[in-house]
Amino acid sequence: MIKKVCIALILCFIGIHSHVAMGEQPKVEVFQLDTGKVIRVADKTEVVQKEVEKSIASITGIYKKVNPLPKTGYLVKVPLDPAVQVQQKGLDVLASEAVVVFSPNEQPVLMLYDNENKIYFFEFTYDISTLRKELEL
Repeated sequence: MIKKVCIALILCFIGIHSHVAMGEQPKVEVFQLDTGKVIRVADKTEVVQKEVEKSIASITGIYKKVNPLPKTGYLVKVPLDPAVQVQQKGLDVLASEAVVVFSPNEQPVLMLYDNENKIYFFEFTYDISTLRKELEL
């Protein structure tokens, strides 16, 4: 299952980069872990960008559990434009994309991609109820 999710995420990310390169408006994608499918694609709004920026600003540390991807829930991929600087305990990266990992039984997790496509997982404290409402989750 994890392998399927990773492959699907890679394909989604390749797709979003090609759309941006062609000059199209970046899209927010909602991936349902249970089904292994993208269930919603929407234009990225300023509200979504700001909510993710606030989540990044509230990072408390690196995610320490072995598997950051739950079996059920959602992954919400948000291209960040402008990119957001993340400085956390010796880490200084420019995040170009964020994925908010929603699980019904755990706190959300932030998965950030830097400009070199390296992945980082973080815990954060910001209340993402506005983001959930905006994306109808």
